[in-house]
Amino acid sequence: MRVTKLTAAAAVLSAAVAVVGLTGCDTKIGTAAIVGGHRISDSDVSQYLTAASKPFSVQSQGGAPESIVPRSYTLTILIQSRLFSAALAKTKGGVPSEGDLSGVEGQLTQGASEQQQQQQYTKYGFEASFAAVDLRNSALEQVLAQRLGLTNDITPLLNAVRKLHAGISVSARYGVWNAKSLSVDSAPNDGVPSFIRLHPTAPDALAG
Repeated sequence: MRVTKLTAAAAVLSAAVAVVGLTGCDTKIGTAAIVGGHRISDSDVSQYLTAASKPFSVQSQGGAPESIVPRSYTLTILIQSRLFSAALAKTKGGVPSEGDLSGVEGQLTQGASEQQQQQQYTKYGFEASFAAVDLRNSALEQVLAQRLGLTNDITPLLNAVRKLHAGISVSARYGVWNAKSLSVDSAPNDGVPSFIRLHPTAPDALAG
């Protein structure tokens, strides 16, 4: 997995929505999360997971092992996509066009084919279609970070999301919403590391 790179030397992360404390959604049957009034259903999440999906470990950029829970990771990406889109809508230029986002995606994958990208997900129990969802989220994040002038410090991005002053609630079945990392943390596992991505940034990342 990888963190979106804003410069060659530094890695940085992955609405009318601000990040507030966790509110359980279990009373809403079939609801995984609510983001600024928008409902993300269990089926929205499960469509990107196969029967082989189960928690796994990867090496973080710092070299330490990170535990990933696929369904919580998937929900994190779906939530982040709404957050980043909403935050971009508040910036000069608004939400990037399809063409602009596709261009950023090409930069992020650096020549890796669609099949190669998908293989990085299917081997962990994700559906192949989730590769494009995660990549699009990374592109949204990248553009937002660039507009905010981020380098190593992700604080401005977190503040941009919080300033939207809405709310996020996540079903306890998925974990708890971590406002500091914009991720769903899944106890008793280590949870979803902040701003981590499965898809590679270069063809040589596909080795093995």
